[in-house]
Amino acid sequence: MFSERNVYGDTPSRRIFRFGQRVYGRDLPSVAARYRGDPERPMGRLMGARLRPASNELWLRLRPDESLRPWGHTIRTIPLNSAQSPAPIPDTIDLRRGMRVRCHEGYIGRLEGLALDLRAGLALDLLVRIRSNPLSEVSLPSDPFFKLVEAQGQRVLLSPSWAVSTTRTGGIHLRGGGLTLLLNASIEQVASGPRVRGDGELTGAIWQILDENPAISPYLGQLRITVHDGDVTLLGELPSRRHRASAEQEVWHVPGVFSVQNEITVEQG
Repeated sequence: MFSERNVYGDTPSRRIFRFGQRVYGRDLPSVAARYRGDPERPMGRLMGARLRPASNELWLRLRPDESLRPWGHTIRTIPLNSAQSPAPIPDTIDLRRGMRVRCHEGYIGRLEGLALDLRAGLALDLLVRIRSNPLSEVSLPSDPFFKLVEAQGQRVLLSPSWAVSTTRTGGIHLRGGGLTLLLNASIEQVASGPRVRGDGELTGAIWQILDENPAISPYLGQLRITVHDGDVTLLGELPSRRHRASAEQEVWHVPGVFSVQNEITVEQG
């Protein structure tokens, strides 16, 4: 028996992190060991970040789990990769959970997290939940906000290079710290951003496309699939390397798949 890395080994190792989630040392291999500590222990909860749009460099803001005070001063800021300066440089932008996001035409939704390249230690995307009522801005089908209707309430991935600045719109008691993130992008660009599909929906689509492949369908009972935020892991056994590569190629064709870890084994002889 043997196992290989995926056939697209040069693709970024993408993973989505939502603000507020617990982060472990093993989750961030690009971070210097002195910041990660024990890989199996939590580093803390991701409370925000500082982004440098020109280079996609990121400094994460983590609050240790033992700090239960919402206004405590225990949040620490760490660089996402060892090539960065230890502290954020002046041209970085503040990112926070729930902050409002605006593009050229106006308010489009709220920031929920980030997609990171775990190998390079850089930001790949901003995770934005599109507002649920874009029709309130629409009088005619030609209005720009009409393009957001199909994406309303969904999560999309947007380029961090579009980030321009943050402005404060209220007190720190407001959601997102009263901050608004301004993007140098149009509603059309926002609406065309990749969408993060639900894990169940994406799993069903993957099984369907594998079942439609006559070379793979006889072996579906030997396969297992795990999905989390567009990250797919293939497990199980197939009779040849060709079958293994074919299964992975099919998965890459499913909209909403952002990374594939192919752990399928192949029988020898």
